[in-house]
Amino acid sequence: MSLKIKSIKESPLNYLKTFKIVYEDKTGRDKVWELTSRGDKARLEKEIQGQEFSDGSMMVAWNETKTSLVMIKEFRIAAGHYVYSFPAGLQDEGEDILEASIREFKEETGMDFKPLGLDRPRYTSVGLTNEKVYTVFGRYSGNFSKEYLEDSEDISPLLVDRKKAIELLQNEDVTIRSAFILRAFFQLPLYEEI
Repeated sequence: MSLKIKSIKESPLNYLKTFKIVYEDKTGRDKVWELTSRGDKARLEKEIQGQEFSDGSMMVAWNETKTSLVMIKEFRIAAGHYVYSFPAGLQDEGEDILEASIREFKEETGMDFKPLGLDRPRYTSVGLTNEKVYTVFGRYSGNFSKEYLEDSEDISPLLVDRKKAIELLQNEDVTIRSAFILRAFFQLPLYEEI
């Protein structure tokens, strides 16, 4: 017998919604799964039925010679400290994903972003949330600026070459998606020997 969704209940927050999903396990017993979402109950129900959604994007931008990438160092409230990742942001109402990527990249770095390709939306942490984002790949140009940041953002953009990538991966808190992309882009080992 496979798992079976039985019901979804909403428990509101200001910016996120929380849900308790009642499902039936393989033995026929009812279980409860808790999660957060940026969307409403209708979206969650459609997603469970197979409809594709995305909340925004993460941008991976390189220079013309593909020797450096733009990353950000951002104070993350949930972590209580600075975390390194690629620029990312939410899609505004009526905005397509490429427009959102260009806008968010400018806001977080002050630089221009030219999208060249994208990966389909993927879950960010499927055990905790149904948030999905595109990864948009492209080139950067211009100079860093903090003039587009919101008052609630503490972000410093930086250029990362192979040497800096190794340093960040060894010594800093880098999000898991960003760590995998750094390792792939700079052809670094997937893990450190133990």
